[in-house]
This record gives sequence, structure tokens and C-alpha cells, in this order.
Amino acid sequence: MEELDLSKELQEFYEKNKHLQLLRNWEETLKKSKGFFMSNFLKDLVGGDGIDLLRGKGKVFNTLGFKDEDFIFSIWGELNGCDLLVYKKFILIIRNSVDFRTFTYLKVNYSNFGNIRTYYTSNHLYPDGFISYAERMSPLGNATGLENLDGSFKSTLFKYPEVFEELNSILSKFSLEEERLKRLKEEEEKRLKREILGLIEVLRLIKLNQSKSNVLSELDKDGNGEVDVIEGNDFNLLLKKHQKSIVEVDRTYVQQFVKISGYLKTKEKNIQSIFNLIKDTPNQEVLNEYVEVLKDDIHSYNLILFNSLNMIVSLVEDDMITFYEIHEMFDTLNMFDSKHEKDVSQKLTNIGDGLKDLMYEIRRMGDQISDSISELTYVTEQSNEQLTDQLSEIDSTMKVGNLISTINTYQNYKNNKNTKNLRE
Repeated sequence: MEELDLSKELQEFYEKNKHLQLLRNWEETLKKSKGFFMSNFLKDLVGGDGIDLLRGKGKVFNTLGFKDEDFIFSIWGELNGCDLLVYKKFILIIRNSVDFRTFTYLKVNYSNFGNIRTYYTSNHLYPDGFISYAERMSPLGNATGLENLDGSFKSTLFKYPEVFEELNSILSKFSLEEERLKRLKEEEEKRLKREILGLIEVLRLIKLNQSKSNVLSELDKDGNGEVDVIEGNDFNLLLKKHQKSIVEVDRTYVQQFVKISGYLKTKEKNIQSIFNLIKDTPNQEVLNEYVEVLKDDIHSYNLILFNSLNMIVSLVEDDMITFYEIHEMFDTLNMFDSKHEKDVSQKLTNIGDGLKDLMYEIRRMGDQISDSISELTYVTEQSNEQLTDQLSEIDSTMKVGNLISTINTYQNYKNNKNTKNLRE
């Protein structure tokens, strides 16, 4: 901070009062300090504003580089001691004789005048501080001690108290104004900081909401609030259409298909729950994590749905090898026991602090499904045609080729991502 320069006001004060014996210019001050029984202030120790103490003591006056041209006047007490040395931007105040062991003069910048007590106590420049010093000052001014508790001079020590009251008034007025301006500046800086932070937050929310909107519109193109991939009911319709044919082969297969249907419904519910959570994500990092989990889960759902449909078709078409191949994969994944998906559904309904762990569990299970049934080795052009024909008979809008392409594209994305992570 730029130090307060009171040269104009103090020079006017000097010109007005220089006829008094207690005021001296620089030449007169030097001459008087060399008088008989006088202490040469040039050899005295100085502490205070901007002066680092050396082993608890101040520095010698003539080593501090005070400029003669910055000096305005000095004030001498009744005991012929130099009590005050007044410069353009600071004042040197003689201390109580008890405190001479650390330094004789206290340097106070005008911007700090009137707040000496707080300043020096808080910075621990000397343990006794101004408080104890001011409290033990004698009204008689024995060995002089000029500071009041509020940082002003004790005018009762001098022959011309009105002179010191005037000097107090000048220094206090401008130091208080400086403090006021400083506080106004600090408040303005705080206000600007709040505005900047507020603007940053607004921009963050705009960007976050745009990201959310992009994700939601990608997964819910018709904007009805439901994830597009789970809107169909193809599996159940196909199952009902061929129920009699399945019973003729083995009645227990109908029950197993019903369990697969239950699994798919639970997974659809879980996908929708994660989709709904995206709307309330607090930041981009969480949003990215939820979207990744959701897309993984949609990929798992597509795999299960595609294999489930082919399982029905292969049984109806008497392709028992394909049927049992899919059946074995589902059995290994406990697909006929949808307990895991039901547990996930329950946790998504009563979500709390364990959301992060739950998302990890969903991703882990999705990876397990993907690793087990991602290789669609049984898929042929004939099997695709058979599935397409069967779906057309129930008026399905599903395009088998598009579904296979979606599955393969996402699987390639995951493989490339895993490979990249391994390299890193």
C-alpha cells in the first residue's frame, strides 16, 4: 500500500509554529543534538514500521537511510530532549526510558497513526508492546513518553499543549481517512470478488446444464422423460406369441423366460433411475461419472435383450445349440435369479451417501455381463433374418442391424478405453 504523504499539511504546520522554541528544522535539530548533555539521536536505535528487529533490538538511526530532504521538523520537550522527529510519511516518537533497551525511537507511518497499539501488539515487534508502555506512563512525563492508548500524543507533557493538539488533529484526521479509504477499498475488492465468483458459478451452471441437456436429449430423443432403449416391450410380446410352442418343448422354459423378463424389467427401472439422477448432478465430474455408468448399463441391457430375443427364436426354430449356448451364459450370470438387479433397484430408490459405491457396483456387474456375452459368436446372417422376421410379426420397430451395430460400437469403445488405461 502507498504510504500516506502529509508533507504539505505538516509543512504548513511548521511554518505556522516555527517561531516556537520547541520546533526545529533539520540544521537546527542537528546543532541542538550536539549540545552539552544532549544525546545524539543519530546514534539512537529505531524500531517500528518497516524496520526488522535484530535480536529484539532496533537499528541505528543513521543506518536506516532516512533522507534529509524528507525531514520537516523536530519537536523538543521541556527537558531539552528530542521527542518527535517529523518526516513526510512517518514520525519518530521517543519511547519511555524503560523501553530504551530495545530501541529509543518508535517509527510510525502516518497510515498507521492512531492504530499503533493494535498494529504492534498483533505483529509482536516487542513483547511489552505499546499497551504496557502507555499504561505505565507518568503524567509528569518523566524521561518523556508521548503516546496515549489511542496512539495520539499526550499533550500534557509539553509547554504548548495546543500545538500538539493541532498536530494530533492533522495526523489523526488523515490516518483515519486513510483507514476509511483502505476499508472501502477492501470492501470493494470483496464485493468484486463475490461478483466474480458469482459469475464463475453462473457460467459453471450454464455449462453444466448444457451438458445435462445434451445427455438427456441423446438418450431421450422424443423428450418424454423415458430412456428410448427401454420403451419397447418386444421380449414379452414375442414370448406370448410363442408360448404354446415353448410349452411343447419344455414347460419349465416358460418360467425361465418369465424370470428373464423380470430381470429386464428391473434393469429398465434401474436405467431410468440413473437417468433421473443425472438431472440433479452438482458438477461436471459427477455428471461424467453418472453418464459413463448409465451408458455401460444400457450396453449391458442391449446385450441381454438381444440374447434373450435370440434365445426365444432359436428355441422356436429348433436351433437347440444356440438356445443352450445362450442359456448357459445366462445361467452363469444368475440371470434367472434377478436378486442382484432388485438389490440395485432398492438402493437406487433409497439412495444416500452410498451412491458412489453403488455406481461402482453397477459398473462392475455391467463389465461382468459384457465380458461374458459380448462375443456374439452364434450370430449369422440367417439368425438375423429369423429374428427380424419374428419381430416384424409383433409389429416391433426394433432394427436388428442397428441394435447389433450399437452393441459392437460401444464394445469397441470400451475395449479401446481399457487398452489406453493399461498403457497409461
